[in-house]
Amino acid sequence: MIGEWCLDEKSGQQFIIVDHALPARHTRQSNVHLTFTQDSLVAIHDEIDKYHKGKKIVGWYHTHPRMGIFLSHYDTWLHRYFFPEPWQVALVIEPISASGGIFIRQTDGGLDPTRYFGFFELDGNFGRSMVYWKNLTASEEEGAKTHE
Repeated sequence: MIGEWCLDEKSGQQFIIVDHALPARHTRQSNVHLTFTQDSLVAIHDEIDKYHKGKKIVGWYHTHPRMGIFLSHYDTWLHRYFFPEPWQVALVIEPISASGGIFIRQTDGGLDPTRYFGFFELDGNFGRSMVYWKNLTASEEEGAKTHE
């Protein structure tokens, strides 16, 4: 996920804005695991430099079909080593049940692989969510939809 890390000067709250999702084209995978390769990271950084100047990798996403929303031991390891910034997130999507959740590091740097958080969607889709999330409820807030 490509975007920006931001700081709300009034509240001191950190947040990210995801503008784009770029595929990791060079991976090794099976039905139950995915491995980013150095070639994936080089290609993503090249694409950012060419088409998304000033943006950063703010996190990553992957699916867990029919498995639920959690970070596996390997997912947690991958996040720690490939996405080390405290503001980088992991999004897990369970496409069969239309469920999802964002995993964020806590103030102590820890990442609970079973505790996910909701998120805000900017209302650029004519009042509709980009995805119908069954496990997250929407509440209106100043032109954004929050899913918790």
